[in-house]
This record gives sequence, C-alpha cells and structure tokens, in this order.
Amino acid sequence: MIENLYKNLEIFYNKVQKPFAGIGLVISDKIEGLPIHSVYNSNPSFENETLVDILIKLSNYNNYYHDGFHVLSSNLEIKCISQYFFPVPPKELHLEINNNTGVRYLVAKIGSLHPNIICTAIISDNYGISIFKDGVEVKAKKYD
Repeated sequence: MIENLYKNLEIFYNKVQKPFAGIGLVISDKIEGLPIHSVYNSNPSFENETLVDILIKLSNYNNYYHDGFHVLSSNLEIKCISQYFFPVPPKELHLEINNNTGVRYLVAKIGSLHPNIICTAIISDNYGISIFKDGVEVKAKKYD
C-alpha cells in the first residue's frame, strides 16, 4: 500500500502545475476516533476520477478545498477532504521543527503514531514527498 501511495504521489508531482498548495494525507480504514474535524461544511464529489487527478484539483490554490489534510482508505479512495488534523504528540516525543520542513511535516509525523492510522503523507513543491508510519519517515523523495 505504501509503495502504491508513493507511486501515485510521484505521478502527481510530475503532472501538477507548480507552484501548488501542499498536500497532507491520512491513510486510515477507521475514520471514527481520528483527531480530525472538517474545515468546511461541504464536500465536492469526484466521480470516475483517479486519485492523482483529484489531488491535482485539490492542490490548486484557487480550489476552495485546498486546505487541511485529506483522508484516504487503504485502497487509496478519498473518504474525507479538507480536515483539520490535530494529533496529540506523546509526552516523551521531542518536537523539533526543521526550517526546511515545517508544521505540516511535523503533524504528519506525529499523526502517523495514532493507532487507527496506517500512514500519513505530505507533498509540497519546495520539500518533496514524505510518507510516515509509526512516527518514522519511511519513504521520501526530495526535489530541487
């Protein structure tokens, strides 16, 4: 599943028009109990569109739904879009924000520790692709 997600994010990065709004993803089959809350009171519908095409639309700064994290199932189907994602870090975790990554990176890393989350991912045009599992960056590609 992580390899499939990574391949989709690489295709996304190569197809999307730059600059783009960064993308945050939460992969989970158990949405209930996740530390999320909808940013908006509505959701767009995406019928017969690939994950890459949906992410391209959502990453456009002019798209109403470009903010927040998007929740996908383990089959990489969109379940929720534009979610506030607010995982609580374990007390023993040392939090350090790197100037090259930022808060979205840290939130994805911490969020991947949640028991109902399979993994998290972020992609930005200034940092690249990062996929996290159990608090560890397990797959990454940096772009110039």
